[in-house]
This record gives sequence, structure tokens and C-alpha cells, in this order.
Amino acid sequence: MKNVKNAEFKRILERNDRLCADVEVELEGEPDKLVALFAEAEDNDLDMVMVLRKEADTDVDWYDNNLHAAYVDVTVEMFADRAGETHWGPREKFKEQVLGFGNVRERIHKALSEARMEKAEA
Repeated sequence: MKNVKNAEFKRILERNDRLCADVEVELEGEPDKLVALFAEAEDNDLDMVMVLRKEADTDVDWYDNNLHAAYVDVTVEMFADRAGETHWGPREKFKEQVLGFGNVRERIHKALSEARMEKAEA
């Protein structure tokens, strides 16, 4: 697993009726950006729901539309062996690197809280 070079909170979105934080991640030595999705966990922490590879060319896809095939789910590829068994150590290490980058964790908690309140008012 390569180290996180940069991580930036982008937005809140709803995935399967669950509010998720979209965090763009750059790994050292990797040309493609990743998007890690985080949701609130029952223990007041954050669950990493999935990791997507962002294959969109921002010169062409300037809108940064996350609804098309330029986003490929690579969660299993990154954290599971050939038998499909998840390796929780590397997955947790990656999650903590992303959440620990700058103020990512704080921004996610604040944005999820605000989105939850807006959703409740709707």
C-alpha cells in the first residue's frame, strides 16, 4: 500500500439512502486519483464505505460528474486477496491516513452533521 500524498474533502452525497462524504485521495507514485467514501459509524467514528478509482480526465470532464463510468470500485482490489478475504490492517491504515490528512476528519464530521440536519428538515 502506497502512502497518501494528498486528501481533500469534496462533498456530501447520498448513496443507498446513506449520507456519505466524498474525499479525493492522491497516492504517492500513482497517476489516477481515488475517491474514498465515508459514512458515520455507530461508534461516533467513520466507516470507509468504498474506494473508487477516478479515471475521468478533468480537461474533458470539467464538471467532475461522479455518476458515470469514470469511477471504478477498487475496494476489493486494494484490500482483499484472491480468495476475496479482506485484509483489515491495510484497509484501516489507509482509512486513517486519509482521515488524518489535514482537517479531513473534522470537515467530514461537520459536513455530515449539517447534511443530516438539512435532511431532517426536508
